[in-house]
Amino acid sequence: MKKIVYLYSMKLSFKITFFLLFIFASTFSFGAISLTKYKPNVVVLEQDYTILIKKIKAKINFLKKQRKKFKTAKKWSPVQEKSYLKQLTTLKMNLKKLGYNEGKELTIQQKIIKLQKQLKYINNSRVNKNAKSGWTQKDDSIYEKKASKLIDSIIKLRMIKE
Repeated sequence: MKKIVYLYSMKLSFKITFFLLFIFASTFSFGAISLTKYKPNVVVLEQDYTILIKKIKAKINFLKKQRKKFKTAKKWSPVQEKSYLKQLTTLKMNLKKLGYNEGKELTIQQKIIKLQKQLKYINNSRVNKNAKSGWTQKDDSIYEKKASKLIDSIIKLRMIKE
């Protein structure tokens, strides 16, 4: 039969560690209770993450430029590609955690303005003196289809707005 021999210092250090852990846990829990109990009107401010989002986006752009530069120099390896993809996914996940969405949601008014600009652009290209000489019947039918879609979209958005 083998005897298990404990050193006195190990027993003592375990007891001290356990005792300190108990004191720390009890102090922390009482402190947390007292904070919430005696300060009911505490307002938690949400942090503005715009600077952090800009830094993460700058890091993503830097990684993309670096990848492009090394690929053109043919110094890009599969190992670098793997680490690049890993970094890119973690950075994009961090952006999502911060509440950043790539596609901005436009308001109805902004959508209407954007559609009006597109309509104005295709109308100017039709009326332009230089383009008028080379304008065909096919081009005119394409213009009419695009213009009718844009006008219908603008009307629908205005109806939604009102």
